Amino acid sequence: MIALGNNIKAARKKLGLTQEELAYQIGVTSQAVSRWESGVGMPDISLVVPLAQVLAISTDALFGLEQTSQEEADYIEIKNHLDEINHSNQAPEQRALQACHYLYDLLSRSPSSHVISCFYAESTANLSRYVHFQGYIKDEWPKFRDTALRYGTNLIRFCENKEFVERAHYALAWIYIHEKDYVSAREHISTLPSVGSNRLQESILAQLTFLQYDMPDMKTVLRKNLQNFTRALNKEILYAMECFAYNDKPEAAVQFGLWGLDIIQVLSKNPDLISFCRGFTRDLYKYILQADLRAEKYDDAVRHFEELKEAMRLHFEHYQKVLGTDEESSKYNSRTLRNMRSYTTEFMKEKQQDILNHLEYQDKGKFQKFMDALKQSAKN
Repeated sequence: MIALGNNIKAARKKLGLTQEELAYQIGVTSQAVSRWESGVGMPDISLVVPLAQVLAISTDALFGLEQTSQEEADYIEIKNHLDEINHSNQAPEQRALQACHYLYDLLSRSPSSHVISCFYAESTANLSRYVHFQGYIKDEWPKFRDTALRYGTNLIRFCENKEFVERAHYALAWIYIHEKDYVSAREHISTLPSVGSNRLQESILAQLTFLQYDMPDMKTVLRKNLQNFTRALNKEILYAMECFAYNDKPEAAVQFGLWGLDIIQVLSKNPDLISFCRGFTRDLYKYILQADLRAEKYDDAVRHFEELKEAMRLHFEHYQKVLGTDEESSKYNSRTLRNMRSYTTEFMKEKQQDILNHLEYQDKGKFQKFMDALKQSAKN
């Protein structure tokens, strides 16, 4: 009932109709429309077709039956376009700005899309880093910030997709952090799931599944739980490492980063977890290299860069094995499989070059010494 009300409201607003105008066109009171949209009541079955016609949508869309497939199609299209932006040769802050321009345009044409709103909030959160730390596009920033806060808040209020709601809270928290509005940031953070209670769904769901069904079903749930835990642990380590690479003693930062890689290596002994370590492995090495260059330890940087290339090669080999059999592929959802397919040799070279571009951007002098050491190592 709530989903139906939300769909009516979204379609009405997309057409620019008030409740009174919609009510007039289908011959009911504005109070009736208000009740439908709030989930208190439902339209009479005789009104379903006229309601859909006035709102210019199908009856399936009215009841949300088309939403999931459409959201997935929109998600894939947007993700592919953002990947193209991220693979360009522009500086990171320019890629972040281009992503926001692209999504801002989409949002202006489809303001009721929760998929676009979610991506837009996340892209704006990414852009906020460069505004905060580099003073990038300060004049244009308020437009992006205010739009992200408005649409992100609307998503949180009206979207029934839990994943999108959590992603919006997460993105808005980062925007507020970089705006130094720490009170608002904490409000959003407080809504997110936490391991602090030690009473998470995952801590009991696998056992419930075993008792209700059977061992194979339990193993399926356990695999998903461990994948989620792996991402959470890796993200905590990576975010800390990013901060350490720039602000802590470089030797201490490297030590922490290598410890994080040891954790990933242990997790990756379980083949089901490898794909949930790939980006974290790459970015940990990026910040280890950043700390190496800060400490002017160029031989260490060369060794770590070679380790990174080998780790990426092993990931590539694993994904080919997974994609080569239906049994292995069936363990992953469509998004994860799509990410595996995109992990080509060209992709690996692009990501390695991105890391080199990042290091050069931070300090050209030290980067050149690192490249000289890298060339000397190749000769030897």
